[in-house]
Amino acid sequence: MKVSKSIIITVLIGSFVLLMAGVLVFAYFAYFDEIDNDMTVAHNTVEVSEVFDPPSEQTTGDNIFKKEVTVKNTGGSPCYIRVYVDFSDNFVRSRSFISDGTNPDDLTFYSAERIIDSSDDIVTFIEHVNSGSDWKFVPDNSGTVLSGYYYYKQPVGTGEATPLLMTYVKTVNPTEDDIDQYDIFVYSESTQITDMNGDEYADWEAAWTDYLSR
Repeated sequence: MKVSKSIIITVLIGSFVLLMAGVLVFAYFAYFDEIDNDMTVAHNTVEVSEVFDPPSEQTTGDNIFKKEVTVKNTGGSPCYIRVYVDFSDNFVRSRSFISDGTNPDDLTFYSAERIIDSSDDIVTFIEHVNSGSDWKFVPDNSGTVLSGYYYYKQPVGTGEATPLLMTYVKTVNPTEDDIDQYDIFVYSESTQITDMNGDEYADWEAAWTDYLSR
């Protein structure tokens, strides 16, 4: 039996319209579901501010470049802020170093490794930060919901920004074969300083633990 081409085309068009309607409905609900679970909506939004000045090309030896990272509270209420920083390549990370110094002629660099190894003589940037600043890194292997982020321990007011988390990066390429392109990821989130009842949290840790445990 022959089927009219016009009928086939009509059926195909109808199927396509139904498919698109389904996609739009799905996107509509997915969008709102994502928004409902996003830490940076409504009156609680943040913006990463970065000064990034990489070299035009990498060379063998030390490659030092500026990467200043702060986070601004762009929302309508005070919040706690956390930042995720990592390298796209594990091997590059193993020979990269981070500084939070402000004098480019006198910088101290610390290992960019994310796991603290007490047997290693090299101090990691996370150990340095944890030793005496308003930033706190919770190790990847801490076994808590807070793992893997740098937390700014003080509330950040509306329109205010955190102090610099980092300022310079150094990547060491022993040979030309080690030179490779890579990315440094910087991702920030925020949570309010009060709980669902409007009571202020005791500190950053209580605020984040409560939010992330919901």
